[in-house]
Amino acid sequence: MIGRNATRAQLLHLIRERGGATLRDLQQATGLSRSALRQHLTILERDGAVRERLMRGRVGRPPIVYEPTLATPQRALESYAAILGAVLRTVGGQGARQTRRIAEAAADEIARRHRDIATLPSLEARITAALGALLEDARTAEVRPVGGDYEVVLRDCPLLALAEEFPQICQITRELLHRLVGAAVEQRGSMLRGDPCCSFLLKAKRPGRRSRRVTRRRERVGADVRGGAHG
Repeated sequence: MIGRNATRAQLLHLIRERGGATLRDLQQATGLSRSALRQHLTILERDGAVRERLMRGRVGRPPIVYEPTLATPQRALESYAAILGAVLRTVGGQGARQTRRIAEAAADEIARRHRDIATLPSLEARITAALGALLEDARTAEVRPVGGDYEVVLRDCPLLALAEEFPQICQITRELLHRLVGAAVEQRGSMLRGDPCCSFLLKAKRPGRRSRRVTRRRERVGADVRGGAHG
């Protein structure tokens, strides 16, 4: 079952691709009901990924256009894969280390073009925006909450064909998710290894040991102060 995050990623992709879309446009493109669309758009608007604008200049009540607030992506991951493949085949004789460096440079460039995703307020919003920016069809992705973390499942990896030729670039998807979303990423499944899908666990930031010690110390001090006041 495709998660709600993937539906919002699809909507964000459509809005970005068109430079703006009305509720009617999105309903025709997705087949979703108007009430379901409004729920998803409300969340995208709350997270700062889209904004509303009235389309002026028409007779009658002007329709609402939903516009992207983030920069429109210049290329999806599929396009980068084609370019990256051509480069890797040109320098393929230079070894695995050079291949990894080129893959990392490509990840840097993609992350730079989409660096505004990092400004979104929540981990869920950043994951949704990242999938919408990187995938031609975000419906091939599923996002599952796992405690306070999120698991991203890709059933159609755009880099799979290239990874079969250059296994070192499997790290590019993991690196991209890390750089775009700003979370630690652990790869759990890989189609290259024979798994049915590629999956990644994106870990939410948690207070470190020092933060927990400071919190406990403050609690003890507060208890001592309250105890002294009662004494």
